[in-house]
Amino acid sequence: MTKDEKFKISVHISTIIQYTFQALKDAYDHQKEGYDCEPKMSLSRIVFPKYSDGETRLSEQELRFVFVDIFNKYCASHFLNWYYSVETPTVYKYKFSDKGHKIKPVRDDENGQSAMIDLAIHDSKLNRIALIEFKALNPDESCFSKDFVKLENEPNVLTYFLMYVKSHDNDTIKSLKLKVDSKADNTEFICYDLTTGKPIQNEIIS
Repeated sequence: MTKDEKFKISVHISTIIQYTFQALKDAYDHQKEGYDCEPKMSLSRIVFPKYSDGETRLSEQELRFVFVDIFNKYCASHFLNWYYSVETPTVYKYKFSDKGHKIKPVRDDENGQSAMIDLAIHDSKLNRIALIEFKALNPDESCFSKDFVKLENEPNVLTYFLMYVKSHDNDTIKSLKLKVDSKADNTEFICYDLTTGKPIQNEIIS
């Protein structure tokens, strides 16, 4: 892809991401199982389910499915002939340490293996144009480092790391700063506070 092509694609994807987090917030506020709330019927029909103890389950799956909801509606309304795949095998093979830190990306090495990308966006010819990893809450550092390695090394695509936390404080920011430290500049990182409805990535990567 040329620089101009990447820019045009990134504008669309950035808008889809913005709508995704808006829809996720609406669902969290109005579509939680077991709560006396009136469904808003906004941009997604996703429901946050509850555990047996009554607590609301928060996971990356809600984020991923809302993104797909928004992606399909956005492509239809903007006449974009784009497609998506899930759990998409990487082009390159990778090796990781036990803690998930990068050893090196390798090609055609018997000691490496294909990894999986949460979601890939494809153009009208089914070529990959963007890769996206999703996370929720504040998982272990290895969950971040493995994903960043995959995203920064896959060829000629835009890359995104999207996540949300239920809420945040100074300790949350400090913890995420350490985990995001391994991120390459070519990967767009967006983190959203579900309670306030605001992005907090600038606090993390500043």
